[in-house]
Amino acid sequence: MKRIRLKKQAKIFLSSFLITVAIVLMGILATALYIKQTKTLPPILSNIIEKVTNTEPANVEDKLPMNILVLGSDEKQGGRSDTIMLVHIQKDFQPIVISIPRDTRVKVEGIKGYSKINAAYAYGKSKLAVKTVEDILGIKIDKYVVVNYEAVEKIVDLVGGVDVEVPFHLYYVDTTPGKELYINIPAGLQHLDGKKAVEFLRWRHNSNGKEYGRGGDLGRIEMQRKLLYALIEKMLKPQNIVRLPLIVQTVSKYTDHNFTKNEIMWFIQNVGKFNTQNIMMTILPGYPKYIDRVSYYILNEEKCRALIDDLNEPEVLKDSMKIKILSKSFDDKATQLKNDLESKGYSNVNLGRVSKLESSEVELKRVNRKYLELLKNDIDLSTYQVVYSPDYSDKFDVYIKVK
Repeated sequence: MKRIRLKKQAKIFLSSFLITVAIVLMGILATALYIKQTKTLPPILSNIIEKVTNTEPANVEDKLPMNILVLGSDEKQGGRSDTIMLVHIQKDFQPIVISIPRDTRVKVEGIKGYSKINAAYAYGKSKLAVKTVEDILGIKIDKYVVVNYEAVEKIVDLVGGVDVEVPFHLYYVDTTPGKELYINIPAGLQHLDGKKAVEFLRWRHNSNGKEYGRGGDLGRIEMQRKLLYALIEKMLKPQNIVRLPLIVQTVSKYTDHNFTKNEIMWFIQNVGKFNTQNIMMTILPGYPKYIDRVSYYILNEEKCRALIDDLNEPEVLKDSMKIKILSKSFDDKATQLKNDLESKGYSNVNLGRVSKLESSEVELKRVNRKYLELLKNDIDLSTYQVVYSPDYSDKFDVYIKVK
């Protein structure tokens, strides 16, 4: 089971969703970091706000929950959206990030037959991309943000490069006219400049077909996280705090969005309200499949619907919650916990073993926090580390690790 964690650094981020979508919301993150470190606005933003002092910030809070579609555009790859994420902000400022694999097989208005979802942006820019995501998920997209990869290259160079652990030698060559791509990054801990960082983000598999992790889009998303976390860590270095206003300017230059100035001002003034304690990130559930020799990502419609429904945080019943208790052996503590939960009405509690156990944990596999609210009435959650790692391909809702 894969978990996403941040410790001290997380407390000073604007919000957890800004970490995972750092490519496309780096400007807002940089602003938040600058404010939290210096207790003042970056000069560029101070100047902007001075010019619009007669304009009241929009009350975005009344518009929550809000869905923001985030697109990372790669002009060198035909203008397709190389990164697609849905950022859902709850009424209590809890951000939830849903990665949408770019190979997701969908019908795009105006294109015959089925296409990959990243074709929507290339064919009809942000308007068609928004409509396509709304159609497949059955939700309303309130805002969108589009950023070109060139912004990432310049930001990485601004902070002096990033250090990333490369799992194996990344080597890929594409000589297609107009889409030329050459990636050559050795294995091990590497210091990447802006150009190499973008190569790392663009990498999907080697020329010989070798992939990372779960392969395809899923492996690529895992690789992207490595660089994004490294970039955030580098931005937090004291010597880079003074560069944050430049990062704001850089992102602004390569960003397209439909936020009003009033709304941007509201976000700036309310950075402290966002939940910075937990990461809520998941991938739209599905599986990779070749159709007519083309690699697609096929959505699991039932699990996708469960994920979207959970964004509304419906009530949860004890007899419907699927729990698995893990320990190094079926010891008395694990067995006693199982018996206690069953006596309190939880009818689907299972025992399992784990080879390594560092601490007692409660791991939530859904974005609906009502699971934890229900559970805390029956066990003392203060004795556990709570980990948020939503994964709708997992058959259990909650894992309880007993050390």
